[in-house]
Amino acid sequence: MFVIFLSGMFDILFSAANIIPTLIFCFVMSYWVLVIFGALDLSSFDVELDIDFETDISLDVEMDYEAELGATGENDISFLNNVLKFFNLGDIPLMVFLSFWVIPTLFGTVYINDILGIQSFFFSLITLLPIGFVSLFIAKFTTIPFVKIFRSLENQSETSGDLLGRIVTIKYPITETKMGQAEAFINGGNFLLNVKTNQGNIEKGEQAMIVKFISKDDCYLVEPHFSID
Repeated sequence: MFVIFLSGMFDILFSAANIIPTLIFCFVMSYWVLVIFGALDLSSFDVELDIDFETDISLDVEMDYEAELGATGENDISFLNNVLKFFNLGDIPLMVFLSFWVIPTLFGTVYINDILGIQSFFFSLITLLPIGFVSLFIAKFTTIPFVKIFRSLENQSETSGDLLGRIVTIKYPITETKMGQAEAFINGGNFLLNVKTNQGNIEKGEQAMIVKFISKDDCYLVEPHFSID
């Protein structure tokens, strides 16, 4: 009975009418699996909101036209930034927002297409567009609680330079090709930090010194530390 149910759900989800949101959902789920296993991080697909707009104009063009074109381009970019900011993008990772967007989009598309009896890929686009648009606002409001969390994490990363030179204890072994974790005593509490090294292996229980913060990988570069008795 359960197998029949799964077979029916598979046919519905991967039908021509529902294939687009289903593939996006599969992509999102694959992403989170890779995050869990450490192959990707939360910022892997992030985009910067501060877009620089540069316009190269021939010297033969009048200066007033150049100024007008530059202002128009900057206004367009500013509008785009404001739209992305409205939907919390820039405060939360893109894939977190996409996760909260694709779920109502998928369920809404399957439900509406079933009620209207839509089976064609072309006609499914007519329902997908408004459902996807409404889901943008659902994702906006459901991700609001995460804004403060990620802002707090960002503020912590901005002060990461304060940890340079600090001695930490390795909790999970690290090598030159494998990231691990280390325990650090910060502001009266113990915290786990993601760490990596380029100086051989550092085993669990050994001490290491933080020498650099790698913002790209959101981790700290450490080197072995040997205390002098």
